[in-house]
Amino acid sequence: MCALSSPICVHHADLLNASYYHTVSPLSNTVVGAEFTHRFSTNENTLTIGTQHALDPLTTLKARVDNYEKASAFTQHECRPKSFFTVSGEVDTKAIEKSAKVGLALALKPPSQHEMVAGLQEQ
Repeated sequence: MCALSSPICVHHADLLNASYYHTVSPLSNTVVGAEFTHRFSTNENTLTIGTQHALDPLTTLKARVDNYEKASAFTQHECRPKSFFTVSGEVDTKAIEKSAKVGLALALKPPSQHEMVAGLQEQ
């Protein structure tokens, strides 16, 4: 499956954005994509290339690199339905001696009323 998004102008027609993605393997949710952005006010272009891959049904790995040589990646694990644990990192490959950015996130969704009632009935 392939998709090409149409160019979109935003910010008072200052920004032109176009992106493309391609599903390599639907079974493993492996996708590659690219995004091009042009800012007319500064005549600045940004190209970002990325990929994602499902390590298993509950764990996804994503990575990207841009033309400014910044590379980032994260892995996200669904520990319970709609609750995620994420580890991320970013490094500027032009300034590798500087500290890299590392992040941890935990997003919890409380159980619905239906799930709570079902859990109580099981006990």
